[in-house]
Amino acid sequence: MLVGNRNQTGFTLIELMVVIAVIALVTMMTVASVNQASNRRYSSEAEQLSIWLNQLLDFSVMQGAAYGIVAEPIGKSKTIGRLRATIYYRNQWVAVAFPEPFVLNQGSKIKWLSEDIEDRPMFYQQAALPTREEIESGTVSEEKDEDDFLEPEIAFLPDGYIEPDGSIELSFTDSPAIYTFSWDDESAQMLMEKKQQ
Repeated sequence: MLVGNRNQTGFTLIELMVVIAVIALVTMMTVASVNQASNRRYSSEAEQLSIWLNQLLDFSVMQGAAYGIVAEPIGKSKTIGRLRATIYYRNQWVAVAFPEPFVLNQGSKIKWLSEDIEDRPMFYQQAALPTREEIESGTVSEEKDEDDFLEPEIAFLPDGYIEPDGSIELSFTDSPAIYTFSWDDESAQMLMEKKQQ
């Protein structure tokens, strides 16, 4: 009878299965933490937008002036990249430096869900009228170019209401989450609601 030392080379099946199970567990934990981080990013942006909207409402009530929101593209794309605050001053909308524009993260999309179906200006604007120089020189054009004056998508009025009545929708290209901001008469604020696509 031969008795000898048998040296093992390699791994047993049980050892391989344990290693694979540990790798799978670590991978699942990593994926879950990445998903939670991205979900927090979306909810954080929605909460910041809610704060920004309600800040405009507060400014409107405290200052007794209408504040509007103008959607602006960033760069040459037509995609909305930021929301700028405007104030109705001397019969026209004027962009304001404070509060600073709300910049949307890449992949964020804003949609205006207005219940006012008429396509008419919200407020009379002085900028739509001819200037003294145009009248004196005889170069009065019938219509001003849209670039001559700002026209907000939505306005917060000093009496604590919005115009036109409707809501704002914030969505993301790589997430099914949709955040809707709508006016609540009871609390006199913009409320945020989260839903899935």
